[in-house]
Amino acid sequence: MTVEMVCITLLLYVNGVVESHVGHHKMVDCLKAKKVSEKTYDGGKPFRFTCQKRLVEVGKDDKGNNYIIRLLDTEENPRVKSKSITEKLGG
Repeated sequence: MTVEMVCITLLLYVNGVVESHVGHHKMVDCLKAKKVSEKTYDGGKPFRFTCQKRLVEVGKDDKGNNYIIRLLDTEENPRVKSKSITEKLGG
């Protein structure tokens, strides 16, 4: 079963395209992960890390932990950004 929710997400953009995303419980946790990621990223292409509240589809793994399946508020689907409910990604 999957659920739609707004959560704080660390995004990795490579050449302007989202390559990776990870959910966090708090903005401060996301910002700490961003700082570490910027220091340790070894990709050669232009990249940018950012923390944003994004509408995502969330699923559960075998251990019951939540994880982000995909981003729902994209350029192709901008109306989704108007949702205002904020929930924490639990896991």
